[in-house]
Amino acid sequence: MDSNLNIFSLTPVASSEGVWCFAFGENSMLLLWNPSIKKSVGISVPNYTYQPDSPKMIFGFGICPVTLEPTILKINYPLYTDGPWYVSVSTLSSRTWYNLDYDCLPRESIRIKRAGQAVIDGKIFWIGSERFYNDDGISNKIYLIVSFDLVTHQFHVQDMPEQVRVGEFSPPYYISQLGDSIIISGSFDFGNFRFIYAWALEVEGGFLSSCSLLFTIPHPGGHYLKLLGFSKDNQPIVEATVVQQWYRSLQVFHPTIEYFQNIGVEANRDSFFIGPFKESLILLTEPNNQLIY
Repeated sequence: MDSNLNIFSLTPVASSEGVWCFAFGENSMLLLWNPSIKKSVGISVPNYTYQPDSPKMIFGFGICPVTLEPTILKINYPLYTDGPWYVSVSTLSSRTWYNLDYDCLPRESIRIKRAGQAVIDGKIFWIGSERFYNDDGISNKIYLIVSFDLVTHQFHVQDMPEQVRVGEFSPPYYISQLGDSIIISGSFDFGNFRFIYAWALEVEGGFLSSCSLLFTIPHPGGHYLKLLGFSKDNQPIVEATVVQQWYRSLQVFHPTIEYFQNIGVEANRDSFFIGPFKESLILLTEPNNQLIY
């Protein structure tokens, strides 16, 4: 990346249509990068005095399928209690941010898992959750699929498919994508082994239409695997946490030996991000390596 920014201060947000989005520093700026044309631009993130900036601030990113506009979301809500969402949206051509009306937002009790998103069929998808309390004061959390329409700028909430919520397939869940499918993954213990699993959720008209088990793969109990994405041959690529090792390693599943192999890349926790490569001309007319608004 041709940038004067400190690469270690960049945090990946998402990729869409060949454009990658990163948060910089203390979330004061976003960087859009198109590697196929070697161009990047910076966007300032507003700090509204009447919006609560909290550790749960979340960014969303996607390309509008109609206008091919890079679209960015800034989501804030109270950290430990239910409360109103504050969502600001910006498109590259508008060079400005505006606030979404409350009737476009999800219920105040819904929260989004910050790690990961998928962009499919003109919508950004996240894993969400909602906590309920029974008469005894005991809480119960359910998991959801939260989406944002890049055309209408409206949020939608759908139930997590029942197949994913039953049996051994328990949270925490992670979201990624394979082609036009949403991938929900996680892992569970079974004796001296752990299993990493993944479900493929098909999307039709922007809504979930079907759900099928993609794989369950055993691995040693001392390893904790997080699904990041897939190779060009559709083999799972994971971030591996190995007991007594400081760094995380990147591993890819080898179908012949039916085992994950370390490919020799190590980094800090949650610093890996995988997205599909796609050639595009988005950002072509923008000034390179500049803060444009």
